[in-house]
Amino acid sequence: MRFNRLIEQDSVPDVSIFCWTEPYRLYHPKYILSANTQPLDDVDPNIYKALDQYWIHLHNYDKDEIAYEYALKYYDQNVLSKLKDKTIVQMWSFRPFETAEKNAGIKLTTGTFIDESMFAFSGGKQRWGQGKINHMTVEQNQKWAEKVYQRMNS
Repeated sequence: MRFNRLIEQDSVPDVSIFCWTEPYRLYHPKYILSANTQPLDDVDPNIYKALDQYWIHLHNYDKDEIAYEYALKYYDQNVLSKLKDKTIVQMWSFRPFETAEKNAGIKLTTGTFIDESMFAFSGGKQRWGQGKINHMTVEQNQKWAEKVYQRMNS
């Protein structure tokens, strides 16, 4: 939504990098909310109770997956594709449905697309038991940054 405001204000940077996350998050302007989110001490606990109830009683994976694919493809093909004089890099934080061990097969076409997730690059599920989901080492961050830089300039 912030990027849409940049477009409206004709303030899009020369280079924009999009790192798409997994589809199982609920939008909130302040908090990260997904399944098994750990409550923060300074946040109203009712937010987390409502989140838990949502996941138990209302959530539907099929609906989330369809909506996510549609939203990504729409944004890629109908918003980003119109930024002809800008450099766009798209990549995955988590490849869609990767944590559910499914392959969505979503291909984005605007700009440069890196079809490897940061999650897989950082060690994937092997690192979950270490409490390091998608958190890279300093060296991994450097290697990822080099990969992005090389793709931007190729």
